[in-house]
Order: sequence, then C-alpha cells, then structure tokens
Amino acid sequence: MTEPSATASLVADYVPLWIAGAIRGRVRRDLLPLLRDFPEIESAELGVRLRDAGASRPVRSRRLQALAQRLRARGWIADWRNELCAVLDENGAELARCERGLFRTLGLQNRAVHINGYRSDGRLWIARRSPQKRADPGMLDNLAAGGVGAGESLRRTAMRELWEEAGVPAALARRVDFPGMVIRSLRETRYGVHDELVIVADILLPDGFEPSGRDGEVQEFMCLPTEAVRDALERGEFTVEAALATREWLQRRHR
Repeated sequence: MTEPSATASLVADYVPLWIAGAIRGRVRRDLLPLLRDFPEIESAELGVRLRDAGASRPVRSRRLQALAQRLRARGWIADWRNELCAVLDENGAELARCERGLFRTLGLQNRAVHINGYRSDGRLWIARRSPQKRADPGMLDNLAAGGVGAGESLRRTAMRELWEEAGVPAALARRVDFPGMVIRSLRETRYGVHDELVIVADILLPDGFEPSGRDGEVQEFMCLPTEAVRDALERGEFTVEAALATREWLQRRHR
C-alpha cells in the first residue's frame, strides 16, 4: 500500500542501499554523512553499499549487526527488539540476519504474519492493543500478529504469536491456514521506511473459545460481526497492517 505522494517522497528524500550486489533498502539522505563514516558502509552509485564483496552470510550478518549497534548508539534505531530478522533476496534466500529495529532505519523489507481469527458464524475476533504499546497504542488489531524471526517458518511464527498474544494452545493453533495472500505495506516513518510483506493467515476458532492475552500486548478481545468490523475500518480504528489483512479477509469471504 503506497500513496503517490509517499512514492515521490521515497524517490526525493531517500537513496538506495546495496547489499549482496542489489538494492535491498532505502536510506534517508540526512543519514548519509553519518553512514559514510562507518567502516561497514561505502559509497555506491546513487547511494551507499554494505562492504560485503565476497562476504559470506555470517560475515554480512555481523557487519549489519555492528551497523545496528552504531546507529542505536546515535539514536537512529526507533525500537530495539533484541530480535533477529532475515534479509532475503528476490528468491527468498537468506542473505543476512540482523536486529529487527534496523530494518526501518535502512528501509529493508521485513515480513509479518497477521492472523484473522473467526468463528463458524462469521464473527471476527478483534484485539485492541494495550495503551502501553509504543506503536499504535489502543488501536484495533488482528487476533494475533508478529514479525517472522530469522530462520523461523511462517507456521511457527503464527503458532508462537497465537499463544503469546491470544492464548491459543498449540493443538488448536496448528489449524492455522495460509491462503497465499501477501500484501506489501510501504510507508514512511519517523526514522525511515517501513517496508513489510503482510502474510495473511486464518484460523477457525471453536464458538466456545475465548482469547486471552499472555504477554500484555492486548487490552481486550472483541468478537464482532462483519458490519461492525467494516465500520471500524472506515473510521480508521485499525493499525495500517491489520487493516490490510482484515480487509483482505472480508473481501475473500464476503464477496
């Protein structure tokens, strides 16, 4: 999802970042003087490049992680997670892994699984994010969602998030279904570019099941009819990525 004005801004205000011989990210122009002082970065045509010529995946990962530490020390990492995510090539092969918080600063593409939990009567389980959440506090979200960790399968991500955020036990979470829908979310943030592939997943929950948050990220769960969900979407009450996954589910199942 990219607005025309956002696309123009990405062209005007950002330069490409080369990793493993191809453009993998976008860097703000005002960050360039700082980046060029770091030993992990060198100038490249129209932008900058990670110094990784002939480097192996572990070496490339160490250089990106060192870069993350340097940027964190200078206040350029908005949200340090202590989570490693994978930088992938165009075929899905892992090029490197580094701190999740680095992805926005360098405009690297990340992946997240968003799970639509629904009942046999067509109602959707919607989560309201905790008011203590740093990102989008109090906004509506999918039943569960989370970034794909380095080396983690999509199903493992879904099962982990379903348990941590909604208390869905493994025996039930294994039923999660991936309909093959992937939506790209591309937008500017305060520290850089959010470039994420939203991987949509569905799970049919028993009518008697009640989600229960275990990690403090959810304030409440609501089981809503589709019209109430549509109204909340129109009022802009959902987070950006949750809105994408929820609209896709509604379009696919209620055409």
